Amino acid sequence: MVALSLQRRCNWLGLAALASGTMALGARLLWPGWLSDTQSGFLAGFAIGGGAVWLGMRLMPRWWRELAEDDFNSSAARAYRREMLPGMALYVVAVFVSSYLIRRGIDSAALRACVAVLPGLGLSWVTVAMVRYVRRLDEFVRRIELEAIGIAALIVGQLYLVCGLLQLARVIAIPADVAMVWVFPLLCLCYGATKFFVRRHYR
Repeated sequence: MVALSLQRRCNWLGLAALASGTMALGARLLWPGWLSDTQSGFLAGFAIGGGAVWLGMRLMPRWWRELAEDDFNSSAARAYRREMLPGMALYVVAVFVSSYLIRRGIDSAALRACVAVLPGLGLSWVTVAMVRYVRRLDEFVRRIELEAIGIAALIVGQLYLVCGLLQLARVIAIPADVAMVWVFPLLCLCYGATKFFVRRHYR
């Protein structure tokens, strides 16, 4: 019953990712200008991330799925979802609202800055929920989580440095706004991959 519950959630996530990607692609092809670049990028990012999670859960070995089911149904995880979901909802709404307002034009630089960072309120909420989640865990699981986060931060930091060196050498040309916006999602993605290897190490 536990596995079915987790599987259903993964299936819904896969369907939501497919719908998000279809909406982003359809808006760009059929109704240019209906969605801003930020909104289209958000939908596309959700489609890629959600699809990766759905596919990853199906490709992972059985021991990992069993551990994921145990983690998912723990009291700490349930409390984390209750605290995290409002922050994610705030983030999603803020992304669309801020991009809409900026696209309409705001003359004041200070006001434009305040509107631009609105999605950060939702992410701050999620960050606090993540910290509270880690503090609820027992020492062994907390060690795994902190190792995974630390290793992921080192990998992303080194990758960012290498890309900066390549940028200085004029080998690549990545816009600064794109590079900065993708740091946090890349850190989350790397954390998920790193946690798999850390858990396998402690099996």
